[in-house]
Amino acid sequence: MKNLSIPKVSASTFEQGFTLIELIIVILILGILSVNVVPKLLTSKGFSEYAYRSDIIAKLRLIQTKAMQQTNSSYCHTVLVTATRLGEPDNCATTPSFSAAWQDSATKLQVDSNDNITFSTNFTGNSFSFDNMGRPSCSPCTITIIGEQSISVKIEAEGYIHAI
Repeated sequence: MKNLSIPKVSASTFEQGFTLIELIIVILILGILSVNVVPKLLTSKGFSEYAYRSDIIAKLRLIQTKAMQQTNSSYCHTVLVTATRLGEPDNCATTPSFSAAWQDSATKLQVDSNDNITFSTNFTGNSFSFDNMGRPSCSPCTITIIGEQSISVKIEAEGYIHAI
């Protein structure tokens, strides 16, 4: 039988750990992260504007597509923009308007009362329409979403709708 020797271990071998400097650096990094990152993860400030912008682009593209498919002149392909609403108006006369009783639809958008967001435009009358080629009656049309930050949606003269 072989003689197996067990290495001798001193008490100082087990006294390894983090130094005071390493612990202080880790605590500082955690403190910086908690001050800067955690508040951004727990709130939606600044993110709702982007959600509204995506929704506006989708609504505008739907109204534009309907205008290109429904060539009968009796259909309304007007877009009305107020401070808190956007979409096809209920009354498509010479002065388009939304009815007092709001009804959600695929072509309408209303800002939630909890969001501090408004819409503004660069075109007169806050309304425009698409022709049967998908081109807007204003050129170029810009809808700005104003909240924590201001972002915009632009409809080019030939009908391209995009975020800016």
